[in-house]
Amino acid sequence: MQAFNQQAQEMTITEIAEILEVNRSSAFRLIYTLESCGYLRKASQKTYALDSKVMELGFNSLSKLSLLDLSTPLMKELRDQTKLAVHLSILEGTHIVFVNNIQSMGTFTSNISLGTRWPAHATVIGQMLLSDLPETEVRQRYRNFSDWDSFSDLTPTNLKALLQRLSYVKTQKTMVSWGHYNHDMAACAAPIFKQSNGKMVAVISVSCPITTYDERTFKEDIANLVVETANKISKFIY
Repeated sequence: MQAFNQQAQEMTITEIAEILEVNRSSAFRLIYTLESCGYLRKASQKTYALDSKVMELGFNSLSKLSLLDLSTPLMKELRDQTKLAVHLSILEGTHIVFVNNIQSMGTFTSNISLGTRWPAHATVIGQMLLSDLPETEVRQRYRNFSDWDSFSDLTPTNLKALLQRLSYVKTQKTMVSWGHYNHDMAACAAPIFKQSNGKMVAVISVSCPITTYDERTFKEDIANLVVETANKISKFIY
């Protein structure tokens, strides 16, 4: 496992064998064992990469790393599983801010860049982040807010509607937008929590054109993978 590093995040059996100075058969047996135990995963048809279970081996060190350091390999793993663009967002005032992005593996290229800001009230990401706040803080943030732009019939257009929407979001482990913000795009978001106090610190999401998956597959299979990844990241956020 030490053979993997920043420069060699994915390697073939031959490359691993050369680094370890063993033959291909020995390298294959080692890889098979580590893959079975959850420490390695197939990154492509020919290459392998470290899997998320490796993080548990260095728990004490990992707990000192930043959210971005911890989330990036798991975001890449989610991208590999879904082939979709993966994003990490935080709440800033009445906007969400994208702080980490992993591009999709297909022909679709996300135009979301680091620092992109979207209105929190109108997006499932923002609604999820807002839902973790006390109602008094939500009211304070939107006290003088007037930009209630509407993008679909699910967009809250005033504070009362937003609070009603947040009461529903609080009960959900994931939120899906099927063309509700960008009409030709689908998105799925799940929360990342801090272990020490249970507070939501960020939201991980995937996005793609609506034509990429059928709605049922996206809302069930893809959503489950997003939630699983969010839970994995949450385990190491203290």
